[in-house]
Amino acid sequence: MLDYSAGAIYHEVRRRRDLRIKEVKGDLHQSTISHLEHDQSDMTLRTMVKILRPTFMSAEEFCRLIDNGSETSTAIFKQIAHYYDSTDLAGLYDLLASYKEQNILTTPNKMVILMIQSCIDELSQHETLFSKEDCDFVQDYLLRPGRWFSFEYIVFANLAFSMPAKINLRISKKMFHAYQQFHLPSYDELIVNALYNLSISFLEQDDPSSAIQFLSFLDLKKLDHHVLYMRHHVTFLKLIIQFKLNPLDVKNANELRTFLEATKLIDDVLFEKNIDWIRSLKINPKTILK
Repeated sequence: MLDYSAGAIYHEVRRRRDLRIKEVKGDLHQSTISHLEHDQSDMTLRTMVKILRPTFMSAEEFCRLIDNGSETSTAIFKQIAHYYDSTDLAGLYDLLASYKEQNILTTPNKMVILMIQSCIDELSQHETLFSKEDCDFVQDYLLRPGRWFSFEYIVFANLAFSMPAKINLRISKKMFHAYQQFHLPSYDELIVNALYNLSISFLEQDDPSSAIQFLSFLDLKKLDHHVLYMRHHVTFLKLIIQFKLNPLDVKNANELRTFLEATKLIDDVLFEKNIDWIRSLKINPKTILK
């Protein structure tokens, strides 16, 4: 039977990588590592991160192993994305019901519930804007003093569709300030997602000027090259905004047509989603694909 204690896992990794205690201990006493590996003492997280470095195991991987491979708290975001991308309303309703049943109503959990509800409202074509009470709850949380971490960017990116422009503008100012004051490299992709969703939100409210303003802040260089899905979406959005602003621009129209034709060759499902969204903007796709 596998031992998922911190000491046992660290011992296994250290031995697997042919590392002696003196090669990982740094300025610690050798007995400190020995006591950890025999589960005779605990260790601060800061010290644990320090002795993990020589093993080339990340703190994230180590914590997942200690947690016996159970789902991380952020796994719910992948579940929401899966049901939303596959337009599975029944799956989202089941997810909402089970999440409410299995979790106490803390502030983070309420944010997750609102994210699921936002997806349901959009897919079922109900009123997509939150009530004043829910909008106040979200903006009070996101505007409070303090740093933003990954959760705050994820919340804003996913709830921007369900809040009015005035509130989104207010929160976006806070987001920019928080990002400039402090961010980890992993936040780059999160702020790109937020800016992309804000652009869509303004475009769907028939405000292409604000949409393109948010896109101008969006730096694709912040995305890893493997994140092609988001790169596709951003390029598509830029072309659509230009087409909406000036449908007589032949060069842009040709680029948009070429882009859609290439998308159809690569992924029929994604092509159909693009076409459906074009129709939702009251644009006849035939005027582009002619």
